[in-house]
Amino acid sequence: MLDERWSSDAEDIGLALRKMLATESSIERVRQAEARADGRDLQLESSLAEFGITEMQVEADVTARIAYELGRALASVALVESLPALAVLNLGNVAFGFEGPVPATLPEVAVRRDDGLYIETLHGVARRSAAGDFLVEHQPGLSGRRVADMATADRMERLMDLVDAARMVGAGQALLQYGIEYANEREQFGRKIGGFQAVAHKLVDASIALEGAELLVRKAAFTALESAGGDGAPSPIFARMVFAKAVEASRLVATSVHQVFGGNGFAMEYNVQLFSRRLRSWTMRRHRPGTKLADLARSMLRSETRDTVRHLWNNDVGLPLPRWAREVDSKARS
Repeated sequence: MLDERWSSDAEDIGLALRKMLATESSIERVRQAEARADGRDLQLESSLAEFGITEMQVEADVTARIAYELGRALASVALVESLPALAVLNLGNVAFGFEGPVPATLPEVAVRRDDGLYIETLHGVARRSAAGDFLVEHQPGLSGRRVADMATADRMERLMDLVDAARMVGAGQALLQYGIEYANEREQFGRKIGGFQAVAHKLVDASIALEGAELLVRKAAFTALESAGGDGAPSPIFARMVFAKAVEASRLVATSVHQVFGGNGFAMEYNVQLFSRRLRSWTMRRHRPGTKLADLARSMLRSETRDTVRHLWNNDVGLPLPRWAREVDSKARS
């Protein structure tokens, strides 16, 4: 049966990590790291190593919760990008490099070739991103070592979709809370601006979208568990959905909170820009979700693929279609 909650292990590790990050990745520390020439927080890297994340052998739900907490704290470390290699290959300090730029602080990159998964030495020129860190457009070569087959590469990509989504949702939740607090304190025309419908509705709409994205993160993590029939990464259906939903929801939150703050949202002394710049950077580093969502929609209109879907809504297997979809399906068959 589908369980939409964090597991007890994910909850325990997540709360412990949140407590540590409250001190080790405070807003002040985030600003200090961004002001450094390399954008890194070396003390935070050391604290996370002592926390033992790189030594943990955990399932996908715990991995997702770790990414969620790192995003929530805007942690100035290149850990989220290395979580898939750590979880799937048991290799640390290896960036996911199937597409888009990778953190300059990670010495190696996992790349996909026609015959499998390879680890290469990072090669390219580092540039500072909108998130304040440094990224490299890796230049793949003919060297490197083959470490796994294409099935493993596919599993690693699906896990990256999950941890990417979890990080965006975590940061979105922290930004939304910051916007709500501001709306409950800021006064205009003798009233708290949170009492104005235009402001309240924006925050409510953003909250609904973000809650849906977080629920989908937990669902996708559940489908990855061995106890749910998973292979350590979300099913292809949930991997596509969770990434697309996280991109959409986090962008909506950033836009809505900026509008609540008005001109103050662009002032460097406020924290809105710290979150929105990172969310913008994270949502643009990899593929655009539109193409994969179109593929997902097509698969839902084919009975041979639709009827194999598991854990969607309250159906263990399959997907009941609405009338309009059944009509499209019927025309496609004729």
